[in-house]
Amino acid sequence: MRQHCSRVIIENFFEPSILYLLLEKPSYGYELKSNLAKRCACQVNIANLYRGLARLQKEGHITKKTSESKVGPDRNTYKITAKGKKLLKEWVIELEEGVKTIQKLINNFHNYETSQRTKLR
Repeated sequence: MRQHCSRVIIENFFEPSILYLLLEKPSYGYELKSNLAKRCACQVNIANLYRGLARLQKEGHITKKTSESKVGPDRNTYKITAKGKKLLKEWVIELEEGVKTIQKLINNFHNYETSQRTKLR
């Protein structure tokens, strides 16, 4: 039996969260990592973040612009594309449907528990 099923949902959630953050403003990797945790409640390790960014870029959902830095390595700034905005909208529609499904299961479970307590009295 799978343990911690909710983690499966969250593990795949950081890419639409990246798109959302980039919808607000262009950003770079470590800023995205920080904002994913603070604003989207998404924890992702930096390697997975950069793999996700590379995948989103390869698929044309984001662009990357490299800027020279005077203090450290060059900085890559990511920006959402029109294709990325469309994908984000599709994600939100799918997530809204998922929330309905999850809420139905939660409600059914609580209703069952309540009915069982009533039967035991």
